[in-house]
Amino acid sequence: MKCVFLIGSYVPHQMVSINALIEYYNVDVHSFSVSKNFTYIPPNTDKFYTYKLSDYNKKELMNVILTINPEIIVVSGWFISEYVWVSKKIKNKLNIPIVSYSDTQWRGDWSQRINSMISPFHLKKAFSHIWASGVYQYEYARKLGFSKDQIIFNSLSCDIKKFQELPLKSGEDYPKNFIYIGRFAEEKGLGYLLEAWGLIENLDGWTLTLIGDGELKKEFLNKKNVIVKDFMKHEELRLELNKSGCFILPSIYEPWALVIHEAAASGLPIICTEVCGAAPHFVIDGFNGCKVKPENSLALKQAMERIIKMNFESLENFSKRSRELAQNITPERGAANLMSLLLK
Repeated sequence: MKCVFLIGSYVPHQMVSINALIEYYNVDVHSFSVSKNFTYIPPNTDKFYTYKLSDYNKKELMNVILTINPEIIVVSGWFISEYVWVSKKIKNKLNIPIVSYSDTQWRGDWSQRINSMISPFHLKKAFSHIWASGVYQYEYARKLGFSKDQIIFNSLSCDIKKFQELPLKSGEDYPKNFIYIGRFAEEKGLGYLLEAWGLIENLDGWTLTLIGDGELKKEFLNKKNVIVKDFMKHEELRLELNKSGCFILPSIYEPWALVIHEAAASGLPIICTEVCGAAPHFVIDGFNGCKVKPENSLALKQAMERIIKMNFESLENFSKRSRELAQNITPERGAANLMSLLLK
């Protein structure tokens, strides 16, 4: 069985999906990308073939794919015009599923409304299915005119096995550290987080670690009880998660946030805003964490204080439940959803 991926650049969630297809379904994956650089290579490299988009014009790309003669094509998005053009042409030539990733939530702004209106003449002509990351993305796919049976789920998964290797937190050694991982950018809501942090009167030994890079980073240096670190490789991030007691993501806007899945798999209680696309899948209020409204420092303060005041046993329960919820989405389930299209 052969599958073609048309992607921008190699990122972890795509590589774990590709590896799951190879490992569980013995698929030959032919992957075209804008960049040929990636940090994670599937173990079965004899089943993984890479091509660089710049080596082909649109017609050459189409002919190479037709020569491969895949059973299914997966497109990472709509922003690369060559991929959309090729998808439209091949959809008319081959009776196979052509599936587009989607991690975009429905916001109802003018650009999305225009996309919804032109979708029958554009996206629907290129793609037979949408591979949505979650429930928020399902709503947008429906607005674009894709029917329920044209939408599958679980397109985005962390490398769950790696993060579940970390030991669960327990006992008096439970680490008293909130951790944020992401860009230092306006839409991440870090200003509200720092304001909330400053409002907490009794930290009871808890600290706050911010990890990432971005244009606003210098604004968060030299804050009391706040540790700021540069963005780091995946393996180093695992160690930072292992040294932390609660993950926090105060985003004002967040299409998905794979890091929430990584934190859940690592066994961390989670505080995040309800706009995060991954939140409905990995965070349940009072069960393993808390979802709060965006741009609300008081709500963030109250959520952090709740964690600070919890005893070790309650924190351990939250930790275990996060790891349970992490199983809601796995690379294997994502691959199974994709392969199910070949049974229809």
